[in-house]
Amino acid sequence: MEYLLVAGLIILVILPSIYIFYSYSHRSNEEIRQTQLNKIGWGIVDAAERVYYLGGPSKTTFDATMPEGVKNMEIWCNQELVFFLTDGSEIAFKSRVNITTNITADDASGRCCYNFTKKDYSPGLKHVIVEAKGDNVLVRVE
Repeated sequence: MEYLLVAGLIILVILPSIYIFYSYSHRSNEEIRQTQLNKIGWGIVDAAERVYYLGGPSKTTFDATMPEGVKNMEIWCNQELVFFLTDGSEIAFKSRVNITTNITADDASGRCCYNFTKKDYSPGLKHVIVEAKGDNVLVRVE
């Protein structure tokens, strides 16, 4: 009888501990992903504004780690960098200057102007190149 009581107490301690650990680790992963996307998004926007105001042929590069869970990456209306996540959410970064890529979008809604390739937003280390091109800034990810 004592063994059942001890086993019950152990289960009462272990199950909530497992749940707390799982929820904490999941929340931490989401915060890390959000932080990495903020760093990339604001890094691109800040670099674009900096090289634009310096004028052509200004160019800057930086390295960034793209997290998992990015489904798509687009530029809307030449001034908004938008990340689409696999959980259905979107994260947008607004720029004061026109941003472009090498790939023009075929979007019927008219809000998406430029796309990135799947390779550009796949997980891993990325080399981001931001270059002033007259009245806009070209963003490339390698």
